[in-house]
Amino acid sequence: MIKFLGALVLASSANTVRDCSSGTSVFKFGTASLLPDPVVPGENSTLSLSCTIPDGISVTGGIAEYRIVFNGIPFSPTTEDLCSQVTCPMVSGPYSNVTTTVFPTGVSGKLVTSIRWYNQKSELLYCLETTVKV
Repeated sequence: MIKFLGALVLASSANTVRDCSSGTSVFKFGTASLLPDPVVPGENSTLSLSCTIPDGISVTGGIAEYRIVFNGIPFSPTTEDLCSQVTCPMVSGPYSNVTTTVFPTGVSGKLVTSIRWYNQKSELLYCLETTVKV
């Protein structure tokens, strides 16, 4: 699913990537990017993110939630086991993830996607929102 969302979020001449937790997530947002900018349909696109996992935190499970809004129309969120999407355990220190996928052809409009990671206590670990115009 993360590769699917990576493909969907990577198509704009002005990609916007932001922390959608308003600073309330357990992990501290670092950087995120979509390259190339603009993305070329039918070619590889890369979503890179980094954050810091605070001291004393170890994540051994949870949920990854994916949301998509296309041209103002929200799709039903999907969820996956967090550890099927990222390597667990996730432990204190710097964390980064890079996903490369081919961006599909034939998509046109404004696309807003979010990736939210929750631990087993339903605490928000990380939230990344990307807005692109295709």
